[in-house]
Amino acid sequence: GINAEYGDTVDDCTSFNDLQVYYRRKAEEIASATALMAKYSDMSSVSDEDRTVLNEICTDLGKIQKLMTAMNTERDKLAHTIACNKVTLERLEILKKQFVEQKENVPQNVPVPASSAEFVKPAPPPPPAQAETVKAPQQCVRFEDAEKPARGKSALTTGTRIPSKAGGNKPKKQKLSKTTIVPLVNHLTTEEFKSLPKYMVGRLKLEQINSMVDEINNATVCKYKIIDTPVNKLNAENMKRYARMTEKPDTKETAGMVWFEEADIRDFASTPTLVHSFVKTVPILRHCHRIRQIRAGKVQRYIVLL
Repeated sequence: GINAEYGDTVDDCTSFNDLQVYYRRKAEEIASATALMAKYSDMSSVSDEDRTVLNEICTDLGKIQKLMTAMNTERDKLAHTIACNKVTLERLEILKKQFVEQKENVPQNVPVPASSAEFVKPAPPPPPAQAETVKAPQQCVRFEDAEKPARGKSALTTGTRIPSKAGGNKPKKQKLSKTTIVPLVNHLTTEEFKSLPKYMVGRLKLEQINSMVDEINNATVCKYKIIDTPVNKLNAENMKRYARMTEKPDTKETAGMVWFEEADIRDFASTPTLVHSFVKTVPILRHCHRIRQIRAGKVQRYIVLL
């Protein structure tokens, strides 16, 4: 520490122990000055030596006050820095937990940006039975492009066959099978699940929501597979489904869009209890912009958003 007998200044202090010794010495000097002022209430009777000591003490008190002000400022800055570091540390801990959770819960279907068309399920290859339907129009074209008989000559003399207008001998034109490209609903990510309001999630878990998304994709694909299949190739059960699906025409909102109804989920659900889970999942998928809900009469239709 600093020896109190020497006339050292504050600038010579290099540690808190030095400051402690310095301020203890100054406190003793202030106590002595106070005793002198009490003894000599009239400054005119104070000796020059005592007056010099009092002036030095006043000067030192001014320096001490400035030093204390500077120390308080540095203390406030240090406290602010410590508080900022604590907040940063808490944020880093939260990010670390999120990264660990995301690493452990990577979804099976990783979402792809909507601008890319890779998430659209490619059309399945046509079955072998459809190959004959493609050749039929070529036969019709050859039949229609046959040479017409010359004027004044009947078809019997020329040997050219004229198709009947009634269509008795005209072969039927087989329509090309239509294949609808059905976009799939993307799974919810962990960040999207955590951002959902608690009243909307309830007791549902991320795995349950994504499982319901798979059921919706399966029902939508099966629906449009039935619609694209020719009617004469449908069995009795699918024929009833086809009649229900095509009973009500498309509205302005659903024209050209891929959509499904609750009845589709009921028809193709793996278990009957999934319909109840579907009702709870609809607000979540609508909130995350996976589907859009519209009303068509008394029926709710759900459009798959890209």
